[in-house]
Amino acid sequence: MLKRDFKLICVIGYSKSGKTNSILSIINYLTKNTDYKIFVLKNIHIHSLDLKGKDSFQFSEAGANCVITKSNNQTTFFLNYVLKTEEIFDWIEKAPIKPDIIIAEGFRDFEYDRILCAKDFKEVEEQIDDTIKVISGLIATKPSRKDYKGIPIINALEKPEFILKTLYPKFFQAL
Repeated sequence: MLKRDFKLICVIGYSKSGKTNSILSIINYLTKNTDYKIFVLKNIHIHSLDLKGKDSFQFSEAGANCVITKSNNQTTFFLNYVLKTEEIFDWIEKAPIKPDIIIAEGFRDFEYDRILCAKDFKEVEEQIDDTIKVISGLIATKPSRKDYKGIPIINALEKPEFILKTLYPKFFQAL
């Protein structure tokens, strides 16, 4: 279990279930209403983030273990080494910027309260477990039910603050 000084918001769901839009809505809400530093940790299953043909990609392909790029508005790190999730959090803890909130997408092995994004109730039934505290995604954009077996269904596009208050009521009570 993590013993860190940040709030972790975990989002899971199948492809095209509304995860990205839900996360974007939460980020937009937080940046407009707080001064929290927000990190996003995304579990990419299939493709690489670095673009083929770019210098950073070529350096990685040539065998560099880590490629760092810096521009006028951002710095990126490409690490050609698979880190365990705990090692990633250790690295973040040592970073020059400390997050208040980390939004983690696609980490099904986290045993923390999570948001489940789904297209329909079939997807909810396939993925539901005791860690799911909020249901969102495409299913929440359809006016059908307000909950699933007592778990609230909240549209992140319309009410991201309700999702935050459901996950961390004391931390987000002032929002």
